[in-house]
Amino acid sequence: MKDMVKIDQERLRAQLEKKLPPKVRLFQLDDIPGVMRSRMGWPVAAALMERWFRGAAFEMPELMKRGRDPFELSQLGSLRLDESTVTMNWALGFARVRAAMVKLQKEWATPSALLLLKKRINDQTVGASQPWRFGNLAQPAKVIDGTCQTNYVHCGQLSDPLDDFYGAMGEATLKIAVSGLVAKNSFGKTTVVIDELGFYLRDSYDFNDGETPFLSQPLGFWGFQGVSRVNVGRGIPISDQWVNQEASKIHGDVYFVQNEDFRRWRIQHRRGADFVVLSDVHRVRLPFPIKLDWQ
Repeated sequence: MKDMVKIDQERLRAQLEKKLPPKVRLFQLDDIPGVMRSRMGWPVAAALMERWFRGAAFEMPELMKRGRDPFELSQLGSLRLDESTVTMNWALGFARVRAAMVKLQKEWATPSALLLLKKRINDQTVGASQPWRFGNLAQPAKVIDGTCQTNYVHCGQLSDPLDDFYGAMGEATLKIAVSGLVAKNSFGKTTVVIDELGFYLRDSYDFNDGETPFLSQPLGFWGFQGVSRVNVGRGIPISDQWVNQEASKIHGDVYFVQNEDFRRWRIQHRRGADFVVLSDVHRVRLPFPIKLDWQ
């Protein structure tokens, strides 16, 4: 008798399942890297976001975002610093990065930059045999950032084209470091002949909204087909949600994404680690060295 009841229950369940409409999985926040990679051809942006989703929950403090003590670049380990994903060879494939580098190369020697250069050279002159080379551009960016970096420009803005650089870095900082021979004469005058420049990118990969948390930064309308700046969509779900096909038509397949969505995702899933992005160093040998001196 029990076996017959069990069989009837299984038959009833099978019949009910046949009548239920198939379910559809709604687009999720952590689907974005896959869309970046497969639909949009953004491998670097996808790799950085995948790293963020993989990491244990960590919100970047403001001092780390600014590179201040105790979060100088030279002190950050691989858990908080990505030095391999973004390369200058990749970045220079974008016109706005090339334009920023040309501008910085022409205009780096501002009064404040020269004051910083003078301070760095004076600090490192102690105990150095004469003449000596200032700035080893063969070192990684996290080292030269604190030894021979002198100036920077902002690179990128929210109105830029939707491409891999926009998805990966958005608004980044392009920095310049210098290298040259330093000598002191018998009258105490210091001369530096700069013959090489180094360029590298720095960015903070986080979803903080700074001093305006009530107004979260919009990140576009996302779906399985890609992203657009202007569309109509509801807020993106943070947890897995399956709905039947009829309900999916009501929900739609495009979702509005903001910084705060990533923060909510981090709280719910206990993953999502902010980190600093640093490129390698692009070195430029000057055909005509720049000579500077001071007393």
